[in-house]
Amino acid sequence: MNKAGKGIVALVVVAGVIAGGVMGLEWWRVGRFMQETDNAYVRADSVPVRAETTARITRMLVHDNQPVTAGQLLVELDDGDAKANLDQASAQLDNSRTGEVQAERQLTLQQAKIDEAKAALDSAKAERDQAALHLKRSKSLESRSYASQQSYEDDQVTLRTTEASVAQKQAALTSARGQLEVYKAQLDSARAEIVSAAADLAYARHQLNKTKIIAPQDGVIGNRSAEVGTMASASLTLMQLVPVDSAYVVANYKETQTERMRVGQPVSLEVDAYPDIEFKGVLDSLAPATGTEFSLLPTDNATGNFNKIVQRVPVRIRLTGPEEALTRLRAGLSAIPSIDTRELPDSGTYAAAPVDSPVTASSVTTASATGAQ
Repeated sequence: MNKAGKGIVALVVVAGVIAGGVMGLEWWRVGRFMQETDNAYVRADSVPVRAETTARITRMLVHDNQPVTAGQLLVELDDGDAKANLDQASAQLDNSRTGEVQAERQLTLQQAKIDEAKAALDSAKAERDQAALHLKRSKSLESRSYASQQSYEDDQVTLRTTEASVAQKQAALTSARGQLEVYKAQLDSARAEIVSAAADLAYARHQLNKTKIIAPQDGVIGNRSAEVGTMASASLTLMQLVPVDSAYVVANYKETQTERMRVGQPVSLEVDAYPDIEFKGVLDSLAPATGTEFSLLPTDNATGNFNKIVQRVPVRIRLTGPEEALTRLRAGLSAIPSIDTRELPDSGTYAAAPVDSPVTASSVTTASATGAQ
């Protein structure tokens, strides 16, 4: 080999050493902190659309892959029975209100009868008092022989008659007051029937509303499995509503890769379906257990021969950009996320609690951060 050839080889070797050194330095500074996996998929919290009542489908207003908005009518069910029940409940409420009016009128009438009985008792008492005075006067006259014995005895009979009349009128007043309590109880019963009938009417109206199935949120219809004429029930999924604008990624990382993972760390993602788009995200949370712990039949390593298998921890990644490309993602697409673990924010590994949760976010993140140290 001549001198020129040796120089070129030396130059190549030196360049290779320099390149290797640069790459090694870059790996030491950055690469060793980038945690990557190809066991990751796009997810979306799809909503199964089901009927809340059993009835036959009369109208299907959406088709597969159609975008819908929250509150949009999706399916109409046969509402014949529901309308009949609503009419019956409405009639029952009217009947209960009529019963209340009748009870109120009876109560008013009975109060008038009580007033009449009071007046009759007062009149009877006045007659008794007057008869007592006549008897007293007759007794005085008879003792002095100014009046006959017959007149005295007649006044005695009159007094006893008026006393009996007072007792009769007193009993009539007591009976009228007792009957008033009966009518009050009937009025309370009528008002209770109104409350019950109003509840039945509200329930019947609610059942009628259930014959119209509306979209609970924005999304895209998928996997529609029902047609007009299908008998819908609570156990039958009519379609799936997929909120494509709130997709996220679940990445199953090896347990050895999760040591430095914290909530809030930046993530870059490659999606197989869109190789030219670099998606961005943020580590949202780590699962509280490995995937095998949530399986139907968790492994039991205390039995038989033991073979150590590296476990995987589901990691949820919230997508942040690019915004114009997020709506192109589909649930189930394969992705390759790379989490930058250089920074270790004091945010723990679990998701923050909702605002209305009795458990505060600070308590969750502090506990998780302490356990992760």
